[in-house]
Amino acid sequence: QLMSAALLEKLQQFDQAGAVYAAIPPTDPAYITARIGQADAIIQAGKIDDAVTLLLSLASAKPDSVRVQTALGDALRRQGHCDLAVKSYDAAIALVPNPEKGSWPLFYKRAGCEVDSNWPAAEADFRKALELDPTDPRLLNELGYGYVDRGEHLDEALAMIQRAVAANPDTGYILDSLAWAYYRMGRYQDAVAPQEKASVLMPVDPVVTDHLGDVYWMVGRKREAQFQWHRALSFGPEDKDKTRMMRKLAVGLDVVLADEKAASTNGN
Repeated sequence: QLMSAALLEKLQQFDQAGAVYAAIPPTDPAYITARIGQADAIIQAGKIDDAVTLLLSLASAKPDSVRVQTALGDALRRQGHCDLAVKSYDAAIALVPNPEKGSWPLFYKRAGCEVDSNWPAAEADFRKALELDPTDPRLLNELGYGYVDRGEHLDEALAMIQRAVAANPDTGYILDSLAWAYYRMGRYQDAVAPQEKASVLMPVDPVVTDHLGDVYWMVGRKREAQFQWHRALSFGPEDKDKTRMMRKLAVGLDVVLADEKAASTNGN
């Protein structure tokens, strides 16, 4: 049944896959796997609220399952409820008193929910995940990019991201992080090649395209920079990024950066 449901998922027959998963009874040793699989199929069918309801019920019935608490956290995060997701990840981590290498995703996922609202907590979780697995390129990239985005520990961040690139040299978002590290360090010429490659690998990503525009502007390729900002606007950026792109097109990146620096100095 599990194999049949997985095949149906691959065929994008998500409702049928969910029904097959649901047919496995609570007394079966594969019940938890089936219910998590059912929730995943429901999510892929675009019914995230139904998946969260299912997983909340499962977490109530199986409160001591790390897999269930983690799956609930993942679903809540996809639903946009990072505060609730953190609580689920908290519960999962509490069930692992002596975390080992394979436990790093728990801290990595919790950190992903904390990045915007509680950076110190996210940093601690990223550090813990790296302690458990110091070589994972996703961890190296996420913590490195977090530092770069905040202008902190730039030398250490660059070294982390370079290690991630060495492990995954053709991954667009990691190359974007490398280019952005160079950009933040004022090494604009060094940023061009990895940023262009990231743009080729992720051709319709608004953030990567916006970054390419910024890099081009800083090396004097201003017409190309404006072209890339126009492209980024067409890829559906978030509202705050959209506003900033439009401002760059109106007055140029130099003015935008000067205004942002002045606002930061004034505490706004």
